[in-house]
Amino acid sequence: MVEAFVGLGSNLGNRKKNIDNSLRLLSGRQDIELIERASYYETEPVGPTQPWFINTAIKIETNSPPEEILTACKEIEKRIGRVDSLKWGPRLVDLDLLLVDGYVLDNRDLKLPHPQMEERRFVLLPLLELEPNLVHPKLETPLKKLLPKLEEDKKVIKLQ
Repeated sequence: MVEAFVGLGSNLGNRKKNIDNSLRLLSGRQDIELIERASYYETEPVGPTQPWFINTAIKIETNSPPEEILTACKEIEKRIGRVDSLKWGPRLVDLDLLLVDGYVLDNRDLKLPHPQMEERRFVLLPLLELEPNLVHPKLETPLKKLLPKLEEDKKVIKLQ
């Protein structure tokens, strides 16, 4: 079994329900065991003007390779009703594979760790809530050391 972390976000419709439905679908898979969910965070969006996001992260265990986890995430986005739009645009749900057991991958379809995660407060806060001692496998730096270096230009509010 490998340990993986998935970031979830939604800024359209019933945001919490979209995330909860995604979690239900993901944890309903036989190859994925949901271990823990971080709190919800309301987040000012990056990119064009749009509604605020609700974000969280989960820790899972799986026997599947990273590519299969990513495929499962994309299938769930479609089942919830996500339609691809402009980059960093609004969406019903977004599932991002953030980290998988220290893997570093860089191919056309999958990059691990997730690109720019170290620059996103709304990604780091829930990850650190789940695992305070996580290390960025590419930078070889604890995530908790990256967080204070981020400018607080986008608001992130812990909801629960």
